Amino acid sequence: MSEDNLSAILYGVNDIRLEQREVPKPGDGQLLIKVNTVGICGSDVHYWTHGAIGSYVVKQPMVLGHETSGTV
Repeated sequence: MSEDNLSAILYGVNDIRLEQREVPKPGDGQLLIKVNTVGICGSDVHYWTHGAIGSYVVKQPMVLGHETSGTV
């Protein structure tokens, strides 16, 4: 498996950057899922266009895309 992967990182309103990020190493009692597909949903778009949802404000870089499918 690759040691890094391409990630969409939100830095602020209208500021998304594609970056290579290191694949984390699983610890005891954890497993690593090989991600096949990632989707961007409405909350990701809202963070991108507004920098916040409700009381949560993006203050540091945030990885987008939590709608995933993969293989264990």
